[in-house]
Amino acid sequence: MPKKLAQAEQNGTMPSKEIKTVKTPRVKKTLAVSTEKTADNTSKTESSPSVLKIQQPSTVWPFQLDHVEDWAYFQGAFSPEDCQKIVEIGNSRLVEDARIRGNQVDTKIRDSKTAWIMPNDDSDWMFRRVTDIIVDLNSRFFKFDLFGFIEGFQFTRYDAPGGKYNQHVDRGLNTWTRKLSFTLQLSDPKDYKGGELELYFGEEPTKPSKDQGFIAVFPSYVLHRVTPVTKGTRYSLVAWITGPSFK
Repeated sequence: MPKKLAQAEQNGTMPSKEIKTVKTPRVKKTLAVSTEKTADNTSKTESSPSVLKIQQPSTVWPFQLDHVEDWAYFQGAFSPEDCQKIVEIGNSRLVEDARIRGNQVDTKIRDSKTAWIMPNDDSDWMFRRVTDIIVDLNSRFFKFDLFGFIEGFQFTRYDAPGGKYNQHVDRGLNTWTRKLSFTLQLSDPKDYKGGELELYFGEEPTKPSKDQGFIAVFPSYVLHRVTPVTKGTRYSLVAWITGPSFK
């Protein structure tokens, strides 16, 4: 089950500012701000007022503790048989070189193969299960406003030697507003070495479990990477859950 983390909430207000009176010097009539004609066609001069009363607006800010967790997880989301089925579905799709921002292939940054899986007859079951898990984890650990899987699932294959994805974040300027990212471990950890997902919240990375069927979920602005695979092949399923703009 997902980790259970304590959350706290605190409300407070800033005091309102007092009304202040600002005195301005008298202005000579020769420096009048405006003139207008009277009924007898003579000029009347209006001088600046000697005292101006300025109302300062009050500022009231409610303060709350941040309730967004660093990450959350779900153990055993898919069985080994389910994971193998997803691998077969992924490999049956068009598998291409993975791309980075700008739709470029750069194996120095990202060296892997990917294919896209959208909801259809052979994949609806995985979308339904992942949706239930994301809704549950989001309601308890993130509380983001979400739309759903606009971009579908990305099936990813990291081959030895050197399959990797260097440090990056999943959100980007002028893209869909990605709020949550998830990774499903599809491979049996005995089948490969390296290929660890690392999340960075400080100097030392957090390393989610490599257990088959394990799902890790984290905000899409979190810095993360996949370390180079040194033996075998690592399969994973990743996706980004979008929502309205952060504000």
